[in-house]
Amino acid sequence: MIAPVLSLILGLGITRLLLGFVTVFRIRNSAPVDWLPLAWAGILFAEQIQFWWAINGLSRIQSAFTFPDFLVLILLPLLLFLSGALILPSRSEDESHGIREYFERDGRYGLLPFAMYLVIAVAVDVTFFRAPISGVASLNLLMAVATLMVFAARSRRVQAGLTLAAIPLMAIAIGLSI
Repeated sequence: MIAPVLSLILGLGITRLLLGFVTVFRIRNSAPVDWLPLAWAGILFAEQIQFWWAINGLSRIQSAFTFPDFLVLILLPLLLFLSGALILPSRSEDESHGIREYFERDGRYGLLPFAMYLVIAVAVDVTFFRAPISGVASLNLLMAVATLMVFAARSRRVQAGLTLAAIPLMAIAIGLSI
């Protein structure tokens, strides 16, 4: 019974992220497009799809959840939604000076809930599902650190380098978890 609620929130998050992509497409002629927030939006999209896939296996792992368990599990798609809602603009008015400026001013705050999601997801796997700290968990924790470093970095070069490193890390983590 928990899967439909998680799926609903996750579907809203994916919708919001896709609307951000549409906004970027619509304003492409009036505001410069920047690859860095689009890369993070792509990482978020991939993680949302992977999480949606993982929801299918919840009933096989644990048949019933307590209300506190439910609240913790609901927190995961909520964090993904919040991250996706912040990372890309939702209105063309937000983008008068370009996606890069939007990301530096507001969008990078979407990285904070994503880092929280990664850490909490590892904690949920270990505590709820008694999964060992594995390669996927280690990669997720490394991704959380990289995500926080991109958020904190003021240097575009550092942000770009960490983002380029995060893309294969996330791809490997998702590949291993599927």
